[in-house]
Amino acid sequence: MKALRRCMEGSIFRLTLALFLLSLAGRAGAVELLHAAQVSWLPCRDHAELSREFQDMRRRGFDTVVLRVFHNRGDRVYPFVQPRAEAGVYFATGEAPVVADILTPVIPLARAAGLKVFAWAGTLSTPLGGSDLRNRRYELADGSVVPTDKLDPSHPEVQRRLRALYRDLARYDLDGILLQDDLVLRHTDGFSAAALAAYLRYGGQLPDPEDFYRDRKRGTDGRVRVGRYSPGFDNWARWKSRTLMELATALREEVRQVNPEIRLVINLPYEVLSNPAGSLAWFSLDFAAVQKCGFDYLGLMLYHRQMAKELGLSGDEAISLVGRLVAEGAGSLDRPAQLLIKLQAVDFDDLQPIAPVELEKVGRVVRKHSVSRAWFPYHAPMQFH
Repeated sequence: MKALRRCMEGSIFRLTLALFLLSLAGRAGAVELLHAAQVSWLPCRDHAELSREFQDMRRRGFDTVVLRVFHNRGDRVYPFVQPRAEAGVYFATGEAPVVADILTPVIPLARAAGLKVFAWAGTLSTPLGGSDLRNRRYELADGSVVPTDKLDPSHPEVQRRLRALYRDLARYDLDGILLQDDLVLRHTDGFSAAALAAYLRYGGQLPDPEDFYRDRKRGTDGRVRVGRYSPGFDNWARWKSRTLMELATALREEVRQVNPEIRLVINLPYEVLSNPAGSLAWFSLDFAAVQKCGFDYLGLMLYHRQMAKELGLSGDEAISLVGRLVAEGAGSLDRPAQLLIKLQAVDFDDLQPIAPVELEKVGRVVRKHSVSRAWFPYHAPMQFH
């Protein structure tokens, strides 16, 4: 009997180990190479037009549609809905105003066309209501501390309600969720009462903005800029980065508790690779720290025309930089498909579609690497590569 028990115990152990390894392999294999259309708005007036639009996306070679499910005041409303709020979300929840529930009818239409469906959702710009939930920033010009229009990621109520919001979103039959790029803290952000108390518990002292922002200079445009930051600011920026990643990780875990199959994508600015020190200072984002958080995809916004404008580059120089950053990002990951390269399809200044020949140049430098890609914003007349 003892020999039989040992044999059974050994078999159970081997079976358990095999199932565990299989689950790991399944999760590893689940990160597929994506070719996505990221949608900020569609001209479709009804579900029949939506169905045809999704079929057209699939014919163009897309396998994934990323749908905007947040609505800021002033955004264009999807024509196929009757809005019930001026700002809010496009899914059922009790945590934020609901403009309309688009996911219930839209997901089956996209799936019928052969598309995976990702929801593009906001975080710190979500209108939860309540002025006490807003973050606060330090004014370089006069040293005052004023409210911002974004939520405070250090506030326990903000954390609780965003977790509940993402639980509600995860109840839909989604393949993935893309976190909007509002999950940032600018260099003068973060001076709320909740953040100050948390930083005091963390480091044993309050943040000192008079020390942080050195060599301030007022430009000809009237704006005050910082010449250099103090070593204390670096500690403050890293703590803010940690705060953002703790919130992002909490949202990821809430989603996975509801549906472990949903893939999470975090949006990141190009500076996380091109200028890591600047990214940490300006956005409180660090690429190495993000990599440790266990997201399925890292969305890197390599918008070539935006980069050209901001960095003073020619069009070809910006496209070359896209290629270098793709190579660097892909080389830092075990599975390059985890890197979702966000590519620009419309000029953000004049809102005109970018010519196909230019899109092909961009697509060519990205396709050299086995990375996922998403064109933004998707618009039907164009041919994407």
